[in-house]
Amino acid sequence: MKKILLVTAGYSIFDAKGQLNSFLSYLTNQALSEKGYKVKASDVTKDTLDMDRELDKLLWADTIIYITPMMWFNMPAPLVKWLGEVLIYEKTFTITDEYGEGGQVPAAKFMIVTTSNMKSSDLGKGFVLKNAPHIDNLLQPLIMTNHYLSIREQLPTFHADNVIAGETDWIKKAYIKHLNTHF
Repeated sequence: MKKILLVTAGYSIFDAKGQLNSFLSYLTNQALSEKGYKVKASDVTKDTLDMDRELDKLLWADTIIYITPMMWFNMPAPLVKWLGEVLIYEKTFTITDEYGEGGQVPAAKFMIVTTSNMKSSDLGKGFVLKNAPHIDNLLQPLIMTNHYLSIREQLPTFHADNVIAGETDWIKKAYIKHLNTHF
C-alpha cells in the first residue's frame, strides 16, 4: 500500500468555493509523500482530463482517497461524471453471474474524506437524517461503487462537518491525525 490516488471533487457552489477540498488534497499529498507514499492526483472538476490517463492512474493505485463535498446527500456531479467515464467495461469491471463480483481494479483500499455543511450531531436525527446515524449511510453510492470494483477494504471516513456556518480551524489538525492513524 504505497501508491495513492487522490480523487478530488471540490468545486464552487453556493457559498462554498471548493477550496477546503483542495486544501485537504494538498494536506494528503504532503503528509503521505513525506511518509514515502507515491501520490498521484485527479481533480475531477477539470474539463481537460485525459480519461486514458485517469484510467491508468486508477489501475496503478493501491489505495484511492476520495476528497469530496456532500452534494444533495450524494457525490457532486463532477465525481459522478468522472466515474461514468473512467469505469470501463472489461478494464475496471466485467459482468459476472453473481452481480458485483466482476471488479478488476487492483486497489485494495479506499477512504472517503467528505465536507458538508451539516453537523455530525444532526446525523440520525430529524425526518431527513433519522435513518442515517453515520456519515457513511449517506455515502453508500460511492462505497458500493468501490465494492463493485473489488476495492473491498474501506478505511474510516473523515467528515469535516459544518464547514460553511461553523468554525473550520479544527479540521487541519484532526485530519492530519486521521491520516497518521490510518497510514
